[in-house]
Amino acid sequence: MKIIIVENEIYLAQSIQNNLTEKLKANCEIYGSFNEALDSNGDIYIVNTNLEGNLNNFIEEKKDKIIILLVPYVTYSNVTNPLNIGADDYLQKPFTIEELIRKIKHLREYYTLKEKVKKLENFIEFVLKDIELSLPSYSFPIFLKSTPTKTIEKFIYEVAKKENALIEIIDLTKFKEKHFNNKDKLYFCLNYDKVEDEEILNFISKFKSVILLPKNYDKINNILEIEANAKNFFDEEILSIEEYIKFIIKTHQHKFPDTELSKKLGISRKSLWEKRKKYGIFKQK
Repeated sequence: MKIIIVENEIYLAQSIQNNLTEKLKANCEIYGSFNEALDSNGDIYIVNTNLEGNLNNFIEEKKDKIIILLVPYVTYSNVTNPLNIGADDYLQKPFTIEELIRKIKHLREYYTLKEKVKKLENFIEFVLKDIELSLPSYSFPIFLKSTPTKTIEKFIYEVAKKENALIEIIDLTKFKEKHFNNKDKLYFCLNYDKVEDEEILNFISKFKSVILLPKNYDKINNILEIEANAKNFFDEEILSIEEYIKFIIKTHQHKFPDTELSKKLGISRKSLWEKRKKYGIFKQK
């Protein structure tokens, strides 16, 4: 860990350097001005805001690093604006070295978690990249019937992104009101068909909830239809003949004329027309 101390009070700068070297095993460098520190390359910057030069330009240059401001007093120009530009936190002089170390540890943990979350998001995006899904309009609670697993996963992920919400999975056979403790979370609820409790349904309807139902469940009417086009649609699912035909018609009807499509499916053109009517599929012209 390399810490850059931008401070023209030599005694204070050396005191910070000695303490951080001893207590955090950090490699510290001291610079007396923004311009001197501009070409430095550290992980953490401890910056006196009351130096000659352009503080805002310096923060813009280093805002991808951890920046802790040292301020004689709190004003818009030396705290509020620098924080808006990219600084992370501040300490008002005089301060203790314990306060500084506490902020350094907290910010390092925050940045580490932030990086982990970003990598996990990238991984999820990669895993679901073959699922092309247009997010339909919806209102909570959302009722879904089981469809291919990845389609459900993609839908939940896209809704969570749109709502800027964390996802929590809830097994309704183990329902407790305390499980629903945050109106900003997205609750993905399983096994409602095993409880079928109107009071539970009324309660979870107050939250951002998605309720997954079995394919043959017919006791709830307002079920959201989600459509997805997937390159690897069949990787995990064994479809019925009817589901297979429905998928092929939806996916390939714009590629082939009806004569060829019906031939590939081994059915007549009349049968193809009847199946479109049955599935509610409209051919775009």
